[in-house]
This record gives sequence, C-alpha cells and structure tokens, in this order.
Amino acid sequence: MNLAIQLLPQFLLGALNTVIYCVVSFPLALLIGLLLAVMRGSRIAWFRTPSKIFIEVMRGTPIITQIFLVYYGLGAVLANYNLSVYDNAWTAGIAVLALNYSAYEAEVFRAGFLSVEAGQTEAALSLGLNSGQSFRRIVLPQAIPLMIPPFVNDFIYMLKDSAIVSVISGTELTSVLDIYVFRFGSERLPLYVLAIVLYLILSLPTSYVARTFERRLRAAL
Repeated sequence: MNLAIQLLPQFLLGALNTVIYCVVSFPLALLIGLLLAVMRGSRIAWFRTPSKIFIEVMRGTPIITQIFLVYYGLGAVLANYNLSVYDNAWTAGIAVLALNYSAYEAEVFRAGFLSVEAGQTEAALSLGLNSGQSFRRIVLPQAIPLMIPPFVNDFIYMLKDSAIVSVISGTELTSVLDIYVFRFGSERLPLYVLAIVLYLILSLPTSYVARTFERRLRAAL
C-alpha cells in the first residue's frame, strides 16, 4: 500500500490524461455521429451509402487495428510530406477514439430519431414548419432524453477504451499501470487496486450526473 501511495501522483497524471483523451474525443464523436446519422437517413444514395459503409467498417473492425493504421500507416504517408510530427500519440489516439465511437453514436442518434412517431413530423409540416424546424422543435427535444443513457454508457466505455493508446506509447492510466507493474512486479496488487479505484472515480460520478440531468430534462418536457 505504501508503494501505491508513493506512486499516486503518477497515476493521477495518467488519469488526467485519460480524461483529456475522452473529453476531447467524445464531443467530436457526437458531432461526427450526428452527421453520419443525418447522412444515413438521407434519400440521396451519395450521402446514405458512404455513411453506412463507414459505420459498418468502424464497428466491424478492432479498434487496435484502426489505431495502428492511423498511427503507423497515416504517419508513413505524412512523413513523405514532412508532416509526421502531427501524427503523435495524442492526435492519433483522439482521432481513432472519435472516429470509432462516432459510428456507435450515429446508431444512437438514428434510433433516437426513429423513436419519434412519424405522424408528429407530418403534423408539424402540415402546420407550416419546414423540415429543419420540425427536426429542431419536434424530433430532437423528444429524442434527446432517450439518447442520454446510451451516450453516457459510451462515454464510460471510452474511459476504458482509451487504454488502447498505450500501444502507441500514449500516456494514460493503463499505460502508467503497465510501467510500474513491470518495475515492481512483486508488489503489483496494490497498483491494480489503485488503477481500479481511479477508473471508478472517473466513471461513477459521470453516471450520477447523467441520471440527474436526464430526470430533470424529462420533467421539463
């Protein structure tokens, strides 16, 4: 236990980096996911087909393969243009987490939009609202409360999946754990316990705040 207390500052720095990865990546995933959901719901095949292919590819391939492809594959391409400095563990990790999770968020958005009865949209159009106004005033307010729980779940999953950046030398909580488990192999149990506690500290408040927000939002609607 003394070792865990001694290494607590390093573990806290790793936890902070984990939070940074997720706080930057998840809003990007939501924005890209919303765009993908709108494209997939389009009647234009040039929008619908690429969106569907992207979602299926990102959901159907391992995230570790994606991060290797971005970090090493894209890095090799950028090196030809003297731009490899921009393909580091931070940018590659954030990009892969955002792109991977955007495919899942797109499906959450699509399910939320489909949960609103089409008759309400038709009624809004008959009252003179255009498609954009109907979406903003009718569909989106009713869909948001339904989408909050899966969004929160995905954010918590991202907190854990951010450990994937350790394979490209990114520094976050799991990579810090690996470093010190390797150095202090005979005292690894306290280090595992410390990492688990820090992950719980990161995830449990997120769930609580989200449930509180969801209840207030439902009450306001």
